Amino acid sequence: MNVVVVVVDALRASDVGSLGRDAETTPNIDALAEQSLVFERCLAASNKTDVSMSSLMSGKYPREHGITHHGTRHNDGNLKRLEERSPRFLPEILQDHGYETIGVDWMGRWHEWGYDDYGVENGGRDVQNTGDTLSEQLLSRVKDGILELPDPLLAPIMRQYYRRFGYEDFRVDCEELTDIAIDRIDGADEPFFTLLHYWDVHPPYLPPSEYTGQFSYDGEDEDLSKYFGKARKGPLSAAFQTYARGEQTTMGEAKEAYDGAIAWVDDQIGRLVGYLREEELLDETLLVVTADHGHNFGEHGIFSDNVGLYDTSIHVPLVVYHPEHEPGRFDGLVQLTDVAPTVADYTGIDIPADVRGNVLPAEREYAFAESIEHRMQMVRTDRWKYIVPQDVAYLRSRGWYSGDGSVELYDLEADPGETHNVANEHPDVCERLDELLSEELETQESNAASGAGRETEIQDEDIDDIKSRLNALGYADDGNV
Repeated sequence: MNVVVVVVDALRASDVGSLGRDAETTPNIDALAEQSLVFERCLAASNKTDVSMSSLMSGKYPREHGITHHGTRHNDGNLKRLEERSPRFLPEILQDHGYETIGVDWMGRWHEWGYDDYGVENGGRDVQNTGDTLSEQLLSRVKDGILELPDPLLAPIMRQYYRRFGYEDFRVDCEELTDIAIDRIDGADEPFFTLLHYWDVHPPYLPPSEYTGQFSYDGEDEDLSKYFGKARKGPLSAAFQTYARGEQTTMGEAKEAYDGAIAWVDDQIGRLVGYLREEELLDETLLVVTADHGHNFGEHGIFSDNVGLYDTSIHVPLVVYHPEHEPGRFDGLVQLTDVAPTVADYTGIDIPADVRGNVLPAEREYAFAESIEHRMQMVRTDRWKYIVPQDVAYLRSRGWYSGDGSVELYDLEADPGETHNVANEHPDVCERLDELLSEELETQESNAASGAGRETEIQDEDIDDIKSRLNALGYADDGNV
């Protein structure tokens, strides 16, 4: 049985047609869903890519696998924790069982462990930069400190940068990434495992105009400047504004570009599925389509992909195609930590004893998620969502939080949008969920302490390289980790 895992970065569940979106954003995912197991309530374990992808590939929560930072904040201490907790990731497990492993992604570091062929080096376009103008000269230096410029200079330069150099800088767009994946699968021995990590739905949104023009925004088209500043929940600095906004200035422009990017990626997922079918591989392939986290478009006063533990940030799609399983829909709680053990089980591999995830379609009593460095936790049952901020001063200083430190409780049956905090009205529920949260954290800390130890094999140049790449996405600052 071959395995293909597709991760659409920052794709929230509410914008997938088969999960309730009215507009036809995802016809190809929806067609696949009709033949698959569809999990209507899948929750990420974190709202950050590094952390969430590590949980997806390990079947463990952040404290258990040790990746609790994101972007450029990984230092020697963080990597030492990764050594101590010693997670084994899905490509390593499959590689040990004879799989040819292919990773079509650029994140590197531990994310590339276990792959025979990793990266996007044979993609991308040749960029011609004559340097004839001042702005072009500045654009060519974006990785070398241009993000330090004051906003009046930075904003127009970054708009040009993202439009003219956004993908060519280091990412490949979804069409190129699909080309790379098909080419590598075509040359692979069976069985193979392939990860495709699409970044087009992640800011800054750069779909071709024919995709953006397919959608219209029916909400309040407010100026995005409303969502930036020290009193707001979202990116703080000028660099993060341009990262989060790209060339969009209003909420409507941003959401239409986001929807267009979804449709663009969806077309490429359709092309991938078509290739597998034409090559008579689909009937021998386990295919998973999911996301690492979502995005906020004004909900909860946030415009950001990495802020908050509301469902807008952590409710993600999960479609699992297995050629021998009857399709079905499941409305119970599952998590991204369930993907790795499910892949192992479906391919006949013993699941490592320290993996926390279930074999789907098994469902959970509750879901758990955590923000960076244990500063906010959440437990979610069928009915209730309970959120506990832990480091209010830090959260406020980074623009991630504007509350007073009180716990939040939402009745998801009456209030699925999580708009009314009912903690004061249900102290008994808060007490019960607080005990559940404490028990879960104790279990995670116990599991973390039992790691067997390993070498990280991450060199200083790997960190430098990823920092350069993340600079171009607006991650290279403490305020946006």
